[in-house]
Amino acid sequence: MQELTTQIRDWWGVMLSLLGLAVWSVRLEARARTNTAALDRETARLAEEIRALEARWQRQRAEDLAARQRDREETNALLRELRADIKTVLQRVPR
Repeated sequence: MQELTTQIRDWWGVMLSLLGLAVWSVRLEARARTNTAALDRETARLAEEIRALEARWQRQRAEDLAARQRDREETNALLRELRADIKTVLQRVPR
């Protein structure tokens, strides 16, 4: 019994150090899992935001293309009208 008490007293510091290391490892693992979960949530939020931005970009692009097509048609109609007016004026001018 005396020998066991002596060994415990001699190894007390080592045992407490190992216990502290085990507790620290468990806390570290818990913190790592918490951080991983937070990163997963943030990644999901950012992915959703990116999807929303892409959808908005596609809608805006379609609107821009439609507006460009309308403008081009209006410009072409104006040019046709100008050509017709120029032909009319040229026909009226004596040669």
